[in-house]
Amino acid sequence: MLEEGEGLGLELRVDRWTLHKWCLVLSVCTVFVYGAAGLICAILTWFRAWDHADVMHVADYDLLVLITLSAAILLLTFLVGISGALLNSRPLLAVYALLLWPAFISMLAIGYTAYKRSAFALDRKLNLAWSQWYTPLGRLVVQDSLRCCGFYSPLHEATPSRTCYPRAPLPGCKGKLWRVERAHLATVWGAVFSLVPVHIVNIVVALLCANHVTRTFGKGITPKRYRLSGDDVRADAEALMRALKDVRPVARPGFTRAPSSGVFREDKSYYDALEDDELESRADTVGLGIRRQ
Repeated sequence: MLEEGEGLGLELRVDRWTLHKWCLVLSVCTVFVYGAAGLICAILTWFRAWDHADVMHVADYDLLVLITLSAAILLLTFLVGISGALLNSRPLLAVYALLLWPAFISMLAIGYTAYKRSAFALDRKLNLAWSQWYTPLGRLVVQDSLRCCGFYSPLHEATPSRTCYPRAPLPGCKGKLWRVERAHLATVWGAVFSLVPVHIVNIVVALLCANHVTRTFGKGITPKRYRLSGDDVRADAEALMRALKDVRPVARPGFTRAPSSGVFREDKSYYDALEDDELESRADTVGLGIRRQ
């Protein structure tokens, strides 16, 4: 009874979701999935929770920052989109459709940077980075993570440590660093470029379905040109009075007594007979209960 609105005297009406709204909600959920996945991977890398995360933290610091920013933009886009879809708010959905573009650009920036670094002279870039960009602490982190010493050999720009010294038996870091970097960069640009078609589909779904989240056309407000003004109401009243001017007025009926029931009529005749008998008896007496002769 409560579902039908009869128990508390309330009229409960739940509209079914439109097909456009279902598509929009599913699209927003996919944005959340790869945004959350990117943020989780970035956090695990920042905290160095997986093998060789130290290497990526040193060698691909710019990519790590881009991944974190892109994941944050994607999650912000998801929050705006899911709020607009559940609240049937077209302004929020317009903001959601707009935020998909910065997220798309950030994803392209990650994929392009990772692919360019991986495909074009990766060994020379690593050599230049080891010589000019990496700090002594960064070199030490890479050496400890890859169990190597120096770039080509322990005598080539090595950071001294307990395991790395001029006569250490450890190999140089060039080969291991190149293989690890190539695998990491390939994973990054492959994952990002595989998500680009999905993100394009999400943009198209947002553009097509944001304005059809409900069956109401527009905002449900009467357009300004069709709204009644005070002049329109007075003009309609004058036209109505002119139309009713020649109409004959209806006569107002008088008050009538409602017919009584048959039982009431019998009671009335009975009491009328008793009253007549009493009047006759009074007329026959002179006074003090003495009857006339």
